[in-house]
Amino acid sequence: MIRYARTPSSAFSAHLRSGGLLSPLLVRRTVAGLPLDVHLRERDHVHVYCGLTRLVDAWGIGPGVKVSAAKSYLSQPCGGSLFRTWSRNEGGFAEALDRYLSSVSVRAANVTSEGAVQAAWAGISSPWMPFDREAVFGYVDVSARKSGRAFADVQAARHEIELLRKREGWAPTPVGKVGAELDQIAIDPSGRLVLIELKHAGASASSVYYAPLQVLQYAHEWAVGLETVRDDLRSLIKVRKELGLSPSDTPELGRGIRTVIGFGADTRSAQVRARFEHVRAIVNRHLPTGASPIEVWAMAAKTGPTRIA
Repeated sequence: MIRYARTPSSAFSAHLRSGGLLSPLLVRRTVAGLPLDVHLRERDHVHVYCGLTRLVDAWGIGPGVKVSAAKSYLSQPCGGSLFRTWSRNEGGFAEALDRYLSSVSVRAANVTSEGAVQAAWAGISSPWMPFDREAVFGYVDVSARKSGRAFADVQAARHEIELLRKREGWAPTPVGKVGAELDQIAIDPSGRLVLIELKHAGASASSVYYAPLQVLQYAHEWAVGLETVRDDLRSLIKVRKELGLSPSDTPELGRGIRTVIGFGADTRSAQVRARFEHVRAIVNRHLPTGASPIEVWAMAAKTGPTRIA
């Protein structure tokens, strides 16, 4: 059995609603040049991201909440009054949060390159509406997770790509841990679930041109699990709308899966682009039923999202 249990309890939702203890977390802000990105997590957690890094992690403890962050921020003096347990009706949270976010030091590596790509795609409302990041199914145990991520079509595509890369002298294909955490999920105007892998075009060449293979793994796992978690996703979207985290006109989740790889500026070399297209062609032959061929998009500085393949 799988789950996508990121909908908060009614008690924790109350902390996030207007006038609630954690409602200041939902105020739109910019830190280190990037807009903050707020997401709900399992077990009544809310995370506030800046690019690739998590600036705030708050969760329910009894009638109150505990506030923490990624380890690198806990020792910064600006967060000294924020990172602790707060009582439900206690004052001063907004002021402590303001002091922290106005002075926190964020490493450039988290807000440039891939971090900037993540932030840019998080802020769009067209051609789809993002509603979660770091999207991954929960499984009952390790055995279920392993079997739930094993797909013959993925192995067949990997075999074809391996033969091609040996013949052409490409870098080895990624081995080891099976990729399971999608960069973003969204809903398009027709209600299809959009599975999005985001890449900085200047990353290592092999990580760019093998990206379609990652998407193939995600597509099969979500094609199998979507019906099981459909109500979970709808519940999450409903709460996000109520809290103002997602637009009120976010479409209803319907049928079908749309697969996407998104770049910032498309600065790939001709060689990387050609290899990417070879891999994408192989992967598209092995997608599950109901999943559309992988689309390739770039974030143009002046015009926003632009489909390039």
